[in-house]
Amino acid sequence: MGAKSLINASVFENASILAGRVDIRQRLQLAIAKARLHKHPLALLFIDLDRFNAISSTLGPEVGQQLVDTLHERLLHSLNGDHALVHVGSDEFAVLADNISNTSQLRQLGNRLLNVIRKPVYIKDQQLVATASMGISVYPSKAENDQVLLHQALTAMSSAKQIGGDSVRFFTRGQSNASQLRRLNIEIELRHAIARKDLTVHYQPKMDLASGQVTALEALVRWEHDDLGMVPPAEFIPIAENAGLISSIGEMVLETACRHGAKWIEDGVPDAKIAVNLSAKQLVRNDMLVVIRRILKRTGFPPEQLVVELTESLLFDTLDKTSETLHGLRDMGIEIAIDDFGTGYSTFKLLKSLPVDILKIDQMFIQNLIENRVDAAITKAIIDVAHALDMRVIAEGVEHIEHVKLLQELGCDSIQGFFLSEALPRAEITKLLINGSEPAWAPNAQSSLALA
Repeated sequence: MGAKSLINASVFENASILAGRVDIRQRLQLAIAKARLHKHPLALLFIDLDRFNAISSTLGPEVGQQLVDTLHERLLHSLNGDHALVHVGSDEFAVLADNISNTSQLRQLGNRLLNVIRKPVYIKDQQLVATASMGISVYPSKAENDQVLLHQALTAMSSAKQIGGDSVRFFTRGQSNASQLRRLNIEIELRHAIARKDLTVHYQPKMDLASGQVTALEALVRWEHDDLGMVPPAEFIPIAENAGLISSIGEMVLETACRHGAKWIEDGVPDAKIAVNLSAKQLVRNDMLVVIRRILKRTGFPPEQLVVELTESLLFDTLDKTSETLHGLRDMGIEIAIDDFGTGYSTFKLLKSLPVDILKIDQMFIQNLIENRVDAAITKAIIDVAHALDMRVIAEGVEHIEHVKLLQELGCDSIQGFFLSEALPRAEITKLLINGSEPAWAPNAQSSLALA
């Protein structure tokens, strides 16, 4: 597409959004008048797709439009005429829910719609998985007119975006200021935490299904603040990325994990590979290989015990800049895992062009594995393709014994999730490695891991 076409497309899109906002105001005015007449509450659920611009810019506006059209149809089908759906413009939708003010019912409706949006969409032989941020406000308990109602729903939606998206947020009084102040406070305190080395690394175990033993760990950053308490990674990681702090955090996690791993080897603790996540900013750095070599040399941790985990969407977005780095990691003996596999829009193209050792099946396919034959079929297909390409497969988000048994039948190699354990501090994971675990499918097993 030429520059003139791009400009025209951008102008048309902006004009469409503006027209959509005018239309939603008109719809809200009519809906509020009706609600006032019948003395009913009216809830506005404002939906904005996450990372839509990245999808459109990468795959083209036509694919982006097809995605929006498909999601529009699915939302209409899910609502089944019970509530009005308005396509506000571009990647924005609004739901007008009449005679509902109960927070629990609205949250249930919001989560149901987000689940509809998360379902994979197939366009031109590519699988796309979208997520969305949703903000909710209610007339007249929160807003007295259409303008305030729309503003409050947009503010709540923005709050959902700020914590990473894919979530529902309700408008609360002072939310805008409180949210902005919290983000600013977290960024300031996070800088102090990095300088003071207050961030810690916990480890979530991965179990080999053939032996029933923990054979790998995933290193995950944790932050407990004296006043803020335990700050969720889903909240402070996006802030770190926007503030340019993510590379410092990533290097800290990598060095800490390698140092702990080297100590375990020295102490004779049973071998367990350690997986560390790399961010996009780390991956595109020209000196990333140098940094990793330096850390491995300084800590004495063997590279063949290290696994680098990268999300599927990250790889697709940075492929032209990072292919050389990934091959360099493989040459060092470091294994490469694709995290959240099956949620992106590149999928099998990645397997042809990158040195991948491990696929981690995203938990969205595992959660309904027993009840949903489609999810089971997709999981089986991923396992079969991976094995045909000499790759190992790890299932994420495993929470029930039934998942474990079915995944074993499907040929999955390893599992990770709360069925085994949450991420644990170094001392507790050391006990786990030393004491081992019984197979998750053992008779009368209540938990697959026994901590001393």
